[in-house]
Amino acid sequence: MTEPRTWADMTAPAIGEAAARGDVVLLPVGAVEQHGPHLPVDTDIRLAVAVAEEVAKRQPRTLVAPPVWWGLSGYHRGFPGFLTLRPATFMALLEDLCNSILDQGFGKLVLVVGHASNKPIAQLVVSELMQTRGVPVMQVNYLNLGAPAFARARRSALGGDFHAGELETALMLHVRPDLVQMERAVSRPLDPREHLGHSAATRDIFSAGDVGVGFDLRAGFPEGVAGDATLATAVLGADVFEAIAARACEVVDEYLSMSRR
Repeated sequence: MTEPRTWADMTAPAIGEAAARGDVVLLPVGAVEQHGPHLPVDTDIRLAVAVAEEVAKRQPRTLVAPPVWWGLSGYHRGFPGFLTLRPATFMALLEDLCNSILDQGFGKLVLVVGHASNKPIAQLVVSELMQTRGVPVMQVNYLNLGAPAFARARRSALGGDFHAGELETALMLHVRPDLVQMERAVSRPLDPREHLGHSAATRDIFSAGDVGVGFDLRAGFPEGVAGDATLATAVLGADVFEAIAARACEVVDEYLSMSRR
């Protein structure tokens, strides 16, 4: 494996050479928001960066761009620590950054998204760039890549993971255990009817439900945890992180083989 190549650490000529080779740029996109009393507010972007850097270690034809720290975190307005953008601002920011990268000759760009609320806007940006630039930019939510591994090994029941629950806590126990305060972790399982106002709403992190509804996160989960963080382990985090990294590498390898359309 090679050391990850990070855009900020490279010289301008080296970045130009990477573009000429047809390398893939990985752009981590996350959020800064509360993750309960036990996790840091940069959990989303920290994990997105960790995944991107792990892929770059394994796939030498990739480089990691400086991360987009902020996303759509309006649901967390009732808690300290959030930094959120308006949807139009977020979309414009992503478009400007992506166009900056494409303008330098890169034809392969992956948005490594680390926050579920960011996905709709990221998909709009991807679609717009295909229309305006003819470049098949890709977005991938890193948590989705680990869904099968988490389903096999999780200890929590359905409703035990939605936000700052077993999965994110386990991944942080693997990536940065020194930042996790497990003694402060709580269990607050999600009930869609009670907490989201409808039985057909989201039931778990990978069980989206049949309807989407607006909700007040703090009213339903005053500690900011929707799920059971107390069941998380570093072993689970290591297993899921490996599954995410392996699948992400497969995705990037196939992307590299695609012709530019």
